[in-house]
Amino acid sequence: MQMISKSIPLHIEAKADAPDGTISAYLTTFGNNDVVNDVMAKGSLDSYIAKFDPSAKKLPMFYEHDHTSIIGEWTDLKADAHGVVGTGVLYTETTKGSDVYKLMKRNAVSSVSIGFRSSDYEKNDDGGRTFNNIELVETSVVLNPANDQAQVLSVKSDDGMIETAALKKHLIEGGLTKSECEALFLSGWKGLKNLREADAHKETLAEALAGFKL
Repeated sequence: MQMISKSIPLHIEAKADAPDGTISAYLTTFGNNDVVNDVMAKGSLDSYIAKFDPSAKKLPMFYEHDHTSIIGEWTDLKADAHGVVGTGVLYTETTKGSDVYKLMKRNAVSSVSIGFRSSDYEKNDDGGRTFNNIELVETSVVLNPANDQAQVLSVKSDDGMIETAALKKHLIEGGLTKSECEALFLSGWKGLKNLREADAHKETLAEALAGFKL
């Protein structure tokens, strides 16, 4: 049975009382169409949640669905009226886990994605499918979302969190490139200055090479 992946945007909020590396996230939401018109039915993960036991079998968290980049695991799953909320922990003792955790706190990565299998679904008139029952295989932190309604609910922050997604959008609309925006958020004005100086050096070098004749 083929594995299917569905991605959802990250929304970061502070949660000061959580252990370091802990996050809370909607892994999927019920009833809304994603970009390919697929829908998760309410209760589609009930059977999986009922037998979920992380002490017996972990539900891993990867980066970009790369099975060699394990960054954490999910320790608890609960369904509510909106979707399925997972509580997880990033392996901050590892380089990749620590890096992704820092990026999540700054809203510099955009999505969390589930990989699942299902043979219980119906085809919809709009070309999508409604999944009635799914079996989770893994989850990942990814860059491009498919489901636009599920959110990361909380992540502990030691430097205070602000809502940066809207700010990034305005900065890019105001003329910053995506790489400039990321440099600004990751390294501040110094990072933006260094990026622009490096770009200017590349342009100067390219012009010099273009004018050089053998």
